[in-house]
Amino acid sequence: MKKIQTDKEAGILLAAALILCWLFVLQYGIFGSRVDWISQHSVLPDYFRQRFYATGNLFPDIAWNLGGGQNIYNFSYYGLFSPVILFSYLLPFVPMGLYIMASSMAAYGASAVLFYQWIKKKFSGGNTGFWTACMFALAGPLIFHSYNQIMFVNYMPFLCLALIGTDRFLQKNKKGLLLLGTTGMILTSFYFSVGGILALGLYGAGTYIAQTEKFSWKDFGKKAGGFTGPLILSVCLCGILLVPTALVLLSRESGGNTTEGMGLFSISPLRFFYSPYGVGLTYLSLGGLMGNLLRKESWKKKILPAGLLLILFVPVFGYLLNGGLYVKDKVFIPFLPLVCLETGKYVENLRKGRDRSGWADLLIQVLPGIFLIGYSLFRESAQGISQKWLIGGIGLAVAADMAFFLLSQKIYGKFPRFPWPLLFSVGILFFSGWAMNSQWKKMLPAGDYEEIIKPEKTDLIKETLEKDKGWYRMEELEGGTQEFADMNRIRDIGQNISSIYSSAYNQDYAGFRNKTFQVNRHFRNCLMEAATDNPIFLNLMGVRYVTGNRPPAGYTLLKKKGDTCLYENEKAFPLAFVTDRVLSEKEYQELSFPDNQSVLLQYGVIEKADQEKPGKKKPISSMKACSLELPVTENQNIQIRKTEKGYEIHALKETEITAQLSGRGETDDLLAVKFHVKNQNLQRDMYIRLEGQTNRLSAEKGYEYANKNQDFSYTVTTEKQKDKAVFIFGKGSYIIEDIQIFTGNLEELREEKLCENPLEGIWFSEGGDRLTGAVRTEKQGYLITSIPYDKNFKITVDGENVEKKKVNTAFLGAKIPKGVHSISISYQAPGKNAGLFLTGGGLVCLAVLVMGRLCRRLLAGCWERNLVNRKLP
Repeated sequence: MKKIQTDKEAGILLAAALILCWLFVLQYGIFGSRVDWISQHSVLPDYFRQRFYATGNLFPDIAWNLGGGQNIYNFSYYGLFSPVILFSYLLPFVPMGLYIMASSMAAYGASAVLFYQWIKKKFSGGNTGFWTACMFALAGPLIFHSYNQIMFVNYMPFLCLALIGTDRFLQKNKKGLLLLGTTGMILTSFYFSVGGILALGLYGAGTYIAQTEKFSWKDFGKKAGGFTGPLILSVCLCGILLVPTALVLLSRESGGNTTEGMGLFSISPLRFFYSPYGVGLTYLSLGGLMGNLLRKESWKKKILPAGLLLILFVPVFGYLLNGGLYVKDKVFIPFLPLVCLETGKYVENLRKGRDRSGWADLLIQVLPGIFLIGYSLFRESAQGISQKWLIGGIGLAVAADMAFFLLSQKIYGKFPRFPWPLLFSVGILFFSGWAMNSQWKKMLPAGDYEEIIKPEKTDLIKETLEKDKGWYRMEELEGGTQEFADMNRIRDIGQNISSIYSSAYNQDYAGFRNKTFQVNRHFRNCLMEAATDNPIFLNLMGVRYVTGNRPPAGYTLLKKKGDTCLYENEKAFPLAFVTDRVLSEKEYQELSFPDNQSVLLQYGVIEKADQEKPGKKKPISSMKACSLELPVTENQNIQIRKTEKGYEIHALKETEITAQLSGRGETDDLLAVKFHVKNQNLQRDMYIRLEGQTNRLSAEKGYEYANKNQDFSYTVTTEKQKDKAVFIFGKGSYIIEDIQIFTGNLEELREEKLCENPLEGIWFSEGGDRLTGAVRTEKQGYLITSIPYDKNFKITVDGENVEKKKVNTAFLGAKIPKGVHSISISYQAPGKNAGLFLTGGGLVCLAVLVMGRLCRRLLAGCWERNLVNRKLP
């Protein structure tokens, strides 16, 4: 009967989870968001699957298609070896976006059910376990991140499974579930598995000590050794993921702005209450932790609440769990099951009359919440961060929580049948969760999603790739939401793009785009390297085809399907060629904007060029200076005032302004503009568009991924003989100064001889990690590619290894002798062999353990049968 009741409650939880998915999200859009879900979490797994179908290689080294060609472990965070993603390889007929939505909802439901299966045995009677599971399911992060940052929570089913496995180990010394859950957690989300393993260790130690009547360090050490074994084995089994990924992360610079302005030694209530970027519960949980710690009972039962309070309140834990990059409360989400467990224990003790706290004790329990709110408001006010309204709102909600918290304890004394504190908490989380998801509006409308994945564009790209079998890049320049959504989108495995959005990336390539070449920056996030319509960059990166609404200079309409236009540039550079037209890096660094862009259409740049005759410089075709005049105006939307160095602009709303140009040639189709920006409102982003090309400067306070883009540069396509340029000034107050204006013609800037010896006949190896082609050159020269440089590339010429060189300041190259040659470029991810060895060793150990257990069972069975036979007459 009890089992039937338990199964019924588990079924209710699963059904409720699916209903909540509709209520909180699906009624407003798809189960996916307009933020990272659309540009990372749904498209990168699709690329992994496409690559596997094309090559059959389950353990690839390089992603040729993304960001010019980069180490594939730059993207491992997005499910490279996740068992959830790997299962989709068996379902080629299911679109990845749909699969991610369905699997995320399934993972959310499974988390609630598995948590209940774990926690129900912690309580002897009543329905405390069920309502604790309801509180867990309604916690801020679970639904919200199931359709936003899915890596924040998609490991939770495996963590709950590992917690069940921990109990089985402590009670029966069985390690299978612990091993399975921990391995799945690491493969699904290695970043959060660190906190998850810490949570398992804390729970295992606390539970063992609490259940041991006579504690001894010797026995504890033995048990801890047995517990640690499966965790270490799990890490070994995941070696193919962890070792190469660790080397990628250790070699990068910080993705954000480290701890600057992040409050390294500060604590916010967002870590505890409601926020999806923290534990996301009500004040009952914090009060419960304090109550369990203050209860008059053995110290053994206080290990778990004391450990949780230590981790949550001592900021150094947040810093370490974030890998020393910054302090962000998301790393505390893996401790959510333990906090819920302690909350349930506290309520259960109230129900049984074990904790009839007096008002003095209650005051001690509520003081931490009062301190958190007061301190956070003071800190936000002192730093000028515009989150005071959020902290204040949480403060009011927590005040209501405290009132319910105090009231429920009194009600419990008279009506102990129901867990009143949990019921109040569940009710608060339900309404706060509904309000938060609906008000933040991060879900993606179904119509917008259908526009992003519309088949007309995919069919057009596939038809083009089928017809043109060459090696080139193809970008999508749609603008708006589409531009954001396409940064990692590969519609066919033959499509190559220059854009990338990932928390790990090739440092040289990012530096070239943002510092050396100074391509315009569309988005506030410094990690977003979006496609650009800069015609010089498109030529340099070998972008032969683009889709969009208007063609960049050098591109002509090739085909149109529906409202999607495909443009072609037959003169776009090959992705690899050999030339003897080179400049030294020293000569290149002496060039200023826009020559630092246009010269790459005329020369390759190498570290040290051949010695030149004294006083002789190589001829460079440059754009010529012209002038631009903004109208001085003052109206209800915008004020533009001329200053000594530029203009001061106050825009109350986005406003279009037409500027007057003078000094342009009749055939000029390029306009290059650069100026310095001073944002006078550091708490707000600002942006300026020129002929549809956007530059944006992030707010400097309260945003750890600020792009710090204070020098806006544009190289845009303009109509010939046009003497006007259209600016769009975004809302804000800012100053632009040191304005530089240049004009030119793309065809005149391009040197045809530069890439007259392309690498031809390109073919890829079966596993997809090596490409080979042939080249004919009449002079000794240099291989120039638009593949971002990485020391782990290997280049062979006619089968012989040659020294790699960095060309064009950030790309892969080599010195090539004259003649006809076969050139091969291959890549091996650093640490992959060590990772494979570690995984292989883990599998051997696992096989030995399984075989050993089977042999022991077999021998035990034989021994028992032998004893029985001896007793027979």
